[in-house]
Amino acid sequence: MDYKPNYFGEIRSRAFQYWEQSTGRNCQAVNDDITSAYECKWQDRATSEMNYNHISIFCSLGEWANNISDVLQNDSYDYYDYLDEEHRKSLFRYYTRLMLIISEMLCDFEEIVQLLESLQTKKARDFLSIQSGDLDSVIGFINNVCKHKVGNYHLCNHHLPLWFEDCNKVFSFANPLCIKNIGFEHPDGILVPKLNYLIQVILNCYCRLDELFEREADKFKEICDKYNGASY
Repeated sequence: MDYKPNYFGEIRSRAFQYWEQSTGRNCQAVNDDITSAYECKWQDRATSEMNYNHISIFCSLGEWANNISDVLQNDSYDYYDYLDEEHRKSLFRYYTRLMLIISEMLCDFEEIVQLLESLQTKKARDFLSIQSGDLDSVIGFINNVCKHKVGNYHLCNHHLPLWFEDCNKVFSFANPLCIKNIGFEHPDGILVPKLNYLIQVILNCYCRLDELFEREADKFKEICDKYNGASY
């Protein structure tokens, strides 16, 4: 489908393809087929190779991730223009919904690493980051702009202008709220991160956890022991 340069549809469709192909999910039915995804790979290893019954957290993660597929397949906003102020308000709500879903998954990954590696929050996040501090910055942005807002976002949101890193046109802020800056001292706008970057952050968490399971069989066994049970 052809979209104008600053229409959301091009960004959304690329992000969805990136998500589907990189996770191994098949998102063509009402519910994702995850037989080739990380979660089923882990489940198969636990049941086929190690004789566990069913590892609840693997399937539960896979089911929750279907929320990301649902949002990324929603084409209702495809002809919204990043250059249109009213469209930006609506697109901000779309990005917010996705970030709230992503934040729950990031917290799950973080807690798994804390459990297995006995790490404090910051080090667990760095373990899962593309570059040191990445995950901490994303979670900080989501927490302060999308979740815990009374002492943060609501405190300074005097109709702050919105802009998106996905827009082809650069908007010059002096002190925006963004991934690299969640300070609330006189911000002059909100710069929303790229959709693909948010997906990349999640994908890297999958990869790091998969590498840990492959590298250290005892850690994989530890999580299997904790979440093993009979499947309904």
